[in-house]
Amino acid sequence: MSTSRRRSPRLDLRTVVVAEWPLASVLLVCTAGVVVVLSEHFRRGTVLFAGGLVLAAGLRALLPSESAGLLVVRGRLIDVITLTALGLGVLLAALVVPPPS
Repeated sequence: MSTSRRRSPRLDLRTVVVAEWPLASVLLVCTAGVVVVLSEHFRRGTVLFAGGLVLAAGLRALLPSESAGLLVVRGRLIDVITLTALGLGVLLAALVVPPPS
């Protein structure tokens, strides 16, 4: 009776980030938007956040499903429509909210 166990491959953060570069780039842009909002520049940060969502829609539309990684949720068309609608909604909210007086 053999007691040898299979060792699971160790996940390295670097390989995960390289494999999921579309999601990492979207998260980077959206995080930058949140940081800008927290530094009391609501409109600029929200527009940057909306840009991250539109970037996600563009990457999902252009990349094959195998390369899009975790941006793939449903079908390509549904993902692109949803991300575009969210991005445009956030952008509209950023432009409609009046600046502080």
